[in-house]
Amino acid sequence: MSVRGLARCAFMTAALIIVQYALGFVSGVELVTVVFAAFCYTDGIRSGIMTAVSFSLLRCFIYGFMPNVILLYIVYYTLFAVCFGAFSEIRPSMTFLCVFLGTAAALCAFLGIRGIGSSGMGIAAIKVMFFILSGIFAVLLGICIGVSVKKNSAKADEIAEKTAAAALAAVMTVCFTLLDDFITPFVFGYSAVAAKAYFYGSFAAMLPQTICAAVSVFLLFPYLKKAFAGAN
Repeated sequence: MSVRGLARCAFMTAALIIVQYALGFVSGVELVTVVFAAFCYTDGIRSGIMTAVSFSLLRCFIYGFMPNVILLYIVYYTLFAVCFGAFSEIRPSMTFLCVFLGTAAALCAFLGIRGIGSSGMGIAAIKVMFFILSGIFAVLLGICIGVSVKKNSAKADEIAEKTAAAALAAVMTVCFTLLDDFITPFVFGYSAVAAKAYFYGSFAAMLPQTICAAVSVFLLFPYLKKAFAGAN
């Protein structure tokens, strides 16, 4: 990697730490996802992974060296870098995107109806969460269908791309919570009952973060992508 590339990674690592710290006092609101997504899109997988590892380690000087968090961040943001770096090379077609969003909406709706249990406030909250997620994917699907009639329009292509990015960001945010639900109980040796309680409790934070990630990426991704590409 060139010196310029290393400098860009260092700058992005600092930017991610600043963005996370600045919004760390607002529950459920974060812009790390959209900033890092745009960077990985423009600079590729290699730069994204290097930034992901640096960010995961250096942020510990502010928030503390928690082994479960370090492992979670390294695994998640490395996977994130791979996904958004690959997204720039293999952008999904409109047909594939519609199928993906439709399937995601249907799956979330099904999980909302069936749930993972039959009673209790925790189960009810999770069911509501799945219904809201199905609504997010349904809205993105509607946008894709709406712009598909203008296939030759540059504006339609831009909308399709940022819709795909928003959908990917929503899925990745859900994956972050699911990874945490596995890594944290494993690292600290939770009992089955404690791990289940942790699993239920994590969904309270996941829902607003997922909505924030989808909305922020849909609105800001094109502008950040152009800014990072212009500075490259």
